[in-house]
This record gives sequence, structure tokens and C-alpha cells, in this order.
Amino acid sequence: MKTVDFGSVAEEYLKYRDDIPESLLEGLEKRGVEISGSKVVDLGAGPGLLSKMLSNRGAIVDAVEPSEKLVETGREFVGDDPRIKFRQKYAEDTGLKADTYDIVTVMRAWHWFDTEEVLKEIKRILKPGGHLIVMDSGFTSGVKIVKKSLKIIKNNASDKQLKKAGAKEDATQMINSFPVEWFDEWKYSRFDLQELYKMDYEVKFTNEEWLGRLATVSWLAAFKEKKRKRTLGEIDEYIKENFSKDTHKIPHVLSIAILENRNKKK
Repeated sequence: MKTVDFGSVAEEYLKYRDDIPESLLEGLEKRGVEISGSKVVDLGAGPGLLSKMLSNRGAIVDAVEPSEKLVETGREFVGDDPRIKFRQKYAEDTGLKADTYDIVTVMRAWHWFDTEEVLKEIKRILKPGGHLIVMDSGFTSGVKIVKKSLKIIKNNASDKQLKKAGAKEDATQMINSFPVEWFDEWKYSRFDLQELYKMDYEVKFTNEEWLGRLATVSWLAAFKEKKRKRTLGEIDEYIKENFSKDTHKIPHVLSIAILENRNKKK
């Protein structure tokens, strides 16, 4: 499985991926996930966008992220928030205390994990009956500007392909953007699926913001800087030639799986 160092686009990630709708947390609470006062581990936290949302809702958050650059960016972003602590660690080995956390969240990162090892670690740190919440979000390809942008990225890729990120590349079938294999892994590790749902929403982008958002997709993040800039330049030229308006409404979808830890204390 090919990995991508998102630390190379840490600042862009913070600035242009702040697209998680507030209704996400409202939806979780309506479904019985108590956020305020809960101890949460945010795995693959990136620069802390979800961690900050959780803190603002009253959670106490350990933000776990392996990239040094993303951790640095995240610490600057959250400032002196006393409810968030960043840890530069891998999700498979967090170093956190066992049986301590009420909730483990994973946003746009599960497909990068060694899932066998990360499930062992989550079972270790999550309280029995606690929630594992796996989420994935991103723009959809139903509008012209997205289709053309992806085509330009594809043409600049070394193999002229846009493969699905991480473990998704090997998926045989998808359910709400999650490979079917994940459901078997969760069940085998005694995480019961309580809810599976998705939310459709739109995000407005200026031309500059859209280019910044594209810079953070795994395909472009994996490019060397010179190639990435050249590709974004081609997209910028296309947009300026074909769109009179500087604002674009881009459809997005957010998929959520709420799982309950059915493992007992040893």
C-alpha cells in the first residue's frame, strides 16, 4: 500500500480542508454519542480540524498524528486550547493509557492504517462500550470543474491513473465509501456497527481555494513539488478560461460509521 506524506502540504491542508460540517457532531449526538465531557482520541488527526470541533463541543482530545509538520501546524492552529493535546505518534502505537477513552474518531485516515494493528490498539485504549467513529469525506465528481480538474491530474500522473487512496485501492466493493472488507474486520474485532449513514452537502470555493484544496488530495500530495505546481498551473489556466465566476459550489459527501466496543476488560 502506497503511503503519502501530507506534511508536505500541511499549511494547505489546514487552510483548504476546513470543510467538515457542524451538523456532523449534531448528528452524532442525536444518535447517542455524548461528546461534551468525553475523553476522545482523534487518530490521524492531521492539523486538528476535527479535534478543534470536538473541543469546542466540550470534549477532551488527544490528537494523534505521525507527521511532524502536521503536528507543528496543528499546535499552532489550536493555540492554548487546554482540552487538546497533540501527540506525534502512529495510530497503531499511540502510547496512551489503556481503558481510558470514551470515543475514538478517525476522519479521512482509516485507509492509511495497518487495520489489524490499529484495531488492537483501539481495543486497548477504548473503554468497553465506548464508540469508534470512522468517517470519510470528500468532494464528488458530478460537476464540470471537478471532472476536468481530475482529468488534468490524471494526465500528469506517471501511470496516467487515479487510483483510490491507501487500502481503498484493493477494495472489491464499497458501501458508503467504505470497503466491504472493513465491516468484516470491525465485526471480527468485536466492534458492533450501530449506525451507518451519509450526509450530502456543498462547499463554496474561490478559484484560489479550489486549487488549494486540490493540492491536498493524495494524488497531488504524492507529486514532487515542481510537478505539483505545474499541474495546479494547468488547472488554474483551464478555470480562468472556462469559468466567468470566481466562486464554485462543489458537492461533497460525508460517510459515518458508528461502532460500539463490545470487548470486555481483561
